[in-house]
Amino acid sequence: MKKAPAFNISYAKYTQTNGVVFLTEAKSLNKKRRGGSRGQSLVQGAAILTFGTILVKVIGAIFKIPLGNVIGEAGMGYFSAAYALYLPVYTLSAAGFPSALARQVAENTAMGRYKDARKVHRVAQRVFLITGILGFIAMAAGGFVYINFVDRDSIYSVLAMSPSVFFCCMMASYRGYYEGLRNMTPTAVSQVIEALGKLFIGLGLAIGIMKYGEYSFQTSLTAYGTTVNTLEEARIASYPFAAAGSLAGIALGSLAGLIYMLLRSRKYGDELTDEEIASSPAPRSTGYILRNFFSIGIPIALGVLVLNVTQVIDAITIQNRLDGIDPGILRGIYRNYMSGVTDDKIPNFLYGAYNFGINLYNLVPYITQALGVSALPTLAAAWAIHKKSQIHSSINSVIKISVLIGFPSGLGMCALAGPILQLLYPGKPAAEIAVPMLRVLGIMVLFGSLVTPINSMLQAVGKQKVPVYLMLIGASIKLLLNFTLVGIPEINIKGAPIGSISCYIFIVVASLIILYRRAKIRPNLMTTFIKPLFAAIMCALTAWATYGLLDKLIASDSRVVGALMTVIAIVAAIAVYVFVILLIKGMTKEDILMIPKGEKIANILEKKNFI
Repeated sequence: MKKAPAFNISYAKYTQTNGVVFLTEAKSLNKKRRGGSRGQSLVQGAAILTFGTILVKVIGAIFKIPLGNVIGEAGMGYFSAAYALYLPVYTLSAAGFPSALARQVAENTAMGRYKDARKVHRVAQRVFLITGILGFIAMAAGGFVYINFVDRDSIYSVLAMSPSVFFCCMMASYRGYYEGLRNMTPTAVSQVIEALGKLFIGLGLAIGIMKYGEYSFQTSLTAYGTTVNTLEEARIASYPFAAAGSLAGIALGSLAGLIYMLLRSRKYGDELTDEEIASSPAPRSTGYILRNFFSIGIPIALGVLVLNVTQVIDAITIQNRLDGIDPGILRGIYRNYMSGVTDDKIPNFLYGAYNFGINLYNLVPYITQALGVSALPTLAAAWAIHKKSQIHSSINSVIKISVLIGFPSGLGMCALAGPILQLLYPGKPAAEIAVPMLRVLGIMVLFGSLVTPINSMLQAVGKQKVPVYLMLIGASIKLLLNFTLVGIPEINIKGAPIGSISCYIFIVVASLIILYRRAKIRPNLMTTFIKPLFAAIMCALTAWATYGLLDKLIASDSRVVGALMTVIAIVAAIAVYVFVILLIKGMTKEDILMIPKGEKIANILEKKNFI
């Protein structure tokens, strides 16, 4: 193979072969940034994104918990069916490309190719514009085919959600660019704006639509074109439209986030200095950038797609398999929980109840996802210039922090599944139906909280195809178990989380082995996994024992007392977890430095000999 002559600049050396440029030597520039906001470290970026994510999740809980109480299990069935379709459509349109954009920008800035970084952004914006339009059309048109596999009344929710594909695609073109520059603030702020939009607009529309349905019943004995005889029937007729209203709020929230990104970009730009641009070599061709962009982005998108396809598998297989079970058997199992639900709506009702548990499960992986987003550009830049110490520290830190968050949260959720559901959804049938499922989902958190961070790091070290293959196998496992277990009358809906946890166990174990081998890291199993697991078990036992003891001592049916007991049990569990993890020295100084004010906390703990 004939090689093109090497060319050099003052900070990088490349070798070109058949039009493909290989980095052979590089050093990064350490120039002062305007405003000081660009070039955040992994710790700073993770802290910003984690804080933003926690705030988003708090807002999301304020949105989804009242929403579940407003639109009920049936409404959540419509909501979740539309969301299950949105995720793969959005993934195909954009989900892999922000990571590809962030990685290319991070690698180029690490090598001093600042003109390339800007050109990558311009090219990516055109790609996102096209894929956003196509994704919007695909979801709106494809929804009419999709509803043949779920409840047909889900079409209103699908159509209301479809504009969000376009808005999120365009917003992702800015998020990926700033993340590549290691500035996580725009992403965090836009996420909060997006969440506030869905809270106020989505929840407001859902409540307004339900109130109007009740008003129509009282004045004309109809609700949204359907003749009804009771208030309960009026509510059932209103659920499809209320779910659609909540999803329209999500779409408008994403539009608000996009507007923020446009205004921020116009006011502040990317903060690359004139000196950096002047010292940068001429950018590579558009064709070269596009080839790299798609070679990185498509495998990442496929990997995320397969992960999201598991939710489509749930939406289709659960309702389809439940539809094959005698409704009388299901009514016998769930007793009086299906009052007012017709036989043909039972699959959607149970699917909605299952998603009450899914909403709680998603809280933790969404937080650890921020670690992966922050790690990708940092790790990609370190990988590009072969900085082994930074590669090892980044990987170890992200996995350890994900474990420290995910393990106690998951086992605590498992231990307090019933009290938590009763606290959030008092009096709802889902608060009883979803209990055994949430216990399994709590254990699944241990693995689900690691999936996205590990995938991001595999992408950063050039193994973007690995998550695709592993998730295809994992999705096949889930499909097989869903089809088998959900169709068994005695198991029914409770089989869905068993398929999910089996899928994630396989993916996480295989991904970790490949990541460690690729980065040539020998993991410390005791420090990284075993000690946090022991502390998490103590945390869960404390939660279970505290609530059980209080329940026996107080023995009250009051919802307020029950909520107070749940909160006390959670606080006690957290206190025990922190005490145990410090007592067994399950945290290192590096772990402490990953959290806000970590340096001060680390100094105090060092004096007490806890680290």
